[in-house]
Amino acid sequence: MWRTLLTGKLTISIAGSCIIGYLCLMHPAKHDIAALAAVRWYALGGFFLVLAIAQITAIVLLTKRR
Repeated sequence: MWRTLLTGKLTISIAGSCIIGYLCLMHPAKHDIAALAAVRWYALGGFFLVLAIAQITAIVLLTKRR
């Protein structure tokens, strides 16, 4: 039962991380900002996408049967 709850929470977190990462990556394209600020937005978006990948890895490891 605890795996089901944890998997559900991680699924919601993955969706949120993907959405925020996408928005951060698209922000510099929609606004005219300086190069350094654009790099910061890209780094933030990359962080959230890597976070989503780490959470997917955690789900795979939790659901793997031994």
